[in-house]
Amino acid sequence: MENKVIKTIKERTSTRAFTEQKVSLKKLEAVLQAGSAAPSAMNRQICSLLAVRKKSLVNQLRELSQEVTNRDCYYGSSVVILVYGPREDKFTPVDSACMLENMFIAAQSLGLGSCWVNQSDDILNSPKGLKLKKKLGLKEEDYIVGTCILGYKEKESPVKPRREDMIKIL
Repeated sequence: MENKVIKTIKERTSTRAFTEQKVSLKKLEAVLQAGSAAPSAMNRQICSLLAVRKKSLVNQLRELSQEVTNRDCYYGSSVVILVYGPREDKFTPVDSACMLENMFIAAQSLGLGSCWVNQSDDILNSPKGLKLKKKLGLKEEDYIVGTCILGYKEKESPVKPRREDMIKIL
């Protein structure tokens, strides 16, 4: 059985090379709305999204990434969406993961590339990072579980085959 949503999910791949074309505000808002529609534990909605699209701030994140990790973890994307919540809440990671996945699927459906970046919490909790974290309006204790980077794909990536033993039905 195949439908449009399942097809979009199956065709989505991680993008690690982006063009310089800007993502429209309309598409960004659609991706953010998809993220905010994700399920959350007991519908508490404890996680939040912060979209950074201002070029100077994206460049600061990129430069900081290079200082902390010795590489550009944001791969030249034009939008960096930080997904964060309370560090002490055990549901922050799973709720954030649901938000991220919704955004990745939405991005694919809108012709955008996306990728999950794990390093933003470490980057923004470095000594210089804490200053940028505050500048972005985040609290020091906010836990950035993951980041959705967005932009237009420089090239298409082939979908890799999945493990045959991944699914079991009893």
